[in-house]
Amino acid sequence: MDSVRIKHVGLLLLVTLTLLARSVSAQDGFEGSPSLEPIEDSFIEQYRTTSEMIYRQADGTVWITPAGSVVDGRGFPRLFVDLFGPPLSSHFVKTAVAYDYSVKSKHHPWASAQNMVYEAMRIEGATQAEANLTFMLLRATGTRWATQGPSNCFSRCHGPNAKLEWRPVVKDGDILGLVDWARNELLSLDEIDAKVADVILDEGPHSSIGIR
Repeated sequence: MDSVRIKHVGLLLLVTLTLLARSVSAQDGFEGSPSLEPIEDSFIEQYRTTSEMIYRQADGTVWITPAGSVVDGRGFPRLFVDLFGPPLSSHFVKTAVAYDYSVKSKHHPWASAQNMVYEAMRIEGATQAEANLTFMLLRATGTRWATQGPSNCFSRCHGPNAKLEWRPVVKDGDILGLVDWARNELLSLDEIDAKVADVILDEGPHSSIGIR
């Protein structure tokens, strides 16, 4: 009887540890590496991923960058590059690849993609100040888009594969004036969101041609 009970307890412990390991793995974020390969005959600096990369958010959302995806970092706005340098050369390159691909693929809503960057940067070891600043820059000046598929009004007029994107109209001086403020590690995303809303002048012109 004791032997059966010990085996039963051992089995329960094994199942619990397995589920815990899966949970931690899912929350830890990245699976695989993008392994970027330069595209030599491109007019701009572009790379092709040679392997699949997956990022799992703590809320269960999955971001897949397939092998063979073309990325160039141009999904990040100009002010980000001015402050951080080329995103694909940063110390959070996995996050940069995942976000750049999300801008091009438009499989997830733009706001979700920006939230993903904030979380993924921390997973990759970026400081809270860096994550806050990046989130502010993306919210204020980053590309926004209509999610691909027949559900949005633009796609109903132009077909399910149509892509529509835009960027908010802001004054660079207003955004640069928030840089030091955004580095405050005690800020919440809601506080950053509210501050950004005050400096956005207009939603910005919508285009079916990629904005870079």
